[in-house]
Amino acid sequence: MKLLPAGRVVVIGSVNTDRILRCPVLPSPGETVLTTSADQGFGGKGANQAVAAALMGAATHLVAKIGRDSDGEAALADLRDAEVRTGAVLTHPDAPTGQAIVMVDPSGENSIVVVPGANAELTPEEVTAALARLHLLPVDVVLTSNEVPAECIRATAAALPTAGPNGGTRWLHNTAPAGALPAPGPGGRRPLVVANAVEARQLTGAATVTEAARALARHAEGAVVTLGGEGALVVTGEVLARLPAPAVRVVDTTGAGDVFCGALAAGLARGAALPEAAATAVAAGAFAVTALGARGALPRPADL
Repeated sequence: MKLLPAGRVVVIGSVNTDRILRCPVLPSPGETVLTTSADQGFGGKGANQAVAAALMGAATHLVAKIGRDSDGEAALADLRDAEVRTGAVLTHPDAPTGQAIVMVDPSGENSIVVVPGANAELTPEEVTAALARLHLLPVDVVLTSNEVPAECIRATAAALPTAGPNGGTRWLHNTAPAGALPAPGPGGRRPLVVANAVEARQLTGAATVTEAARALARHAEGAVVTLGGEGALVVTGEVLARLPAPAVRVVDTTGAGDVFCGALAAGLARGAALPEAAATAVAAGAFAVTALGARGALPRPADL
C-alpha cells in the first residue's frame, strides 16, 4: 500500500541515459581496458533521487530538462512508470538528453563521466516558474544537487517560502558532484547538506570525516555524511550520531547516494525526525548496491 506522506518531495536535478560498462579493472590514466559486458539504463542524479523518493511513498515532482530524442522519451516514460510527476520536466529542441558513461569493476566500485546535454540548459527562470506553480508548503522537501547549473540552485534557494513559526519548506542539497556549498536563501535559509566522505573532506579541508561533518554542519542547517558500507554520520548543532549500515553483497555502487538522498527526502516529507529518516536512507542505500545500475535495486518501504 502506498504511504501517504505529509508533504511532497520536489527534486531539481538531471536526467541521463546511463551506458554501463563492466570492466575487469577500472582503467588508470593512459590504460585501455576491455569490457566484459555493456548495458544501458536510466540515470541522472535528479531522476534517480525522484524515482527513489516516489518508490518510498512520497508524492514526488521532478524539475529537469531532457532532449527531444528517443533517450528523452524513454527516460520520461520510465519516470512516469515510477509515478514521478513530470509536469516540470521540460524538453530542449536541440541539446541531447544527458548521458553518463559508468565503468564498474568486479567489487562494485565505479568511475563515471557525465555528458550534461540538456541538463546544462535548464535555466533559473524555468526553475523559479516551476516552483511557483507547485506552491511550496512548509511540509514539502526540496532536493537539489550539482548536476544542474549553479544558478538553478540559487534560484531554488530564492524561491523557498519564508519560514513561519512552524518552520518552512525543508531544503536538502546533495553536494555531488563536489562543488561549493550553495548560498543561503531568503532570511539566511541554508540547506541540510548531504555529502559522501570524499566530498565532505574536499569541501572543508578537514583531516577526518568526523571533523568534516561537523564543519559542514556549521555552515548549513545540518550535515549528513555517507560512509558507504560503514553507514552515515548525522550532525545537527553539536550532536553527532553514527548510523551503521547492514552488511550486503555489493554488485554496483552506482546511484547508491542518489537512493540515499531520495529516501531521506521521502522520510522527512512524512514528518520523520532526521536521525530516523537518515537511518532508513542508510538501509535504502545498502539495498541499492545489490544489483547493477543506478536503478537496478530500488527499495520500497517493505524491502527495508
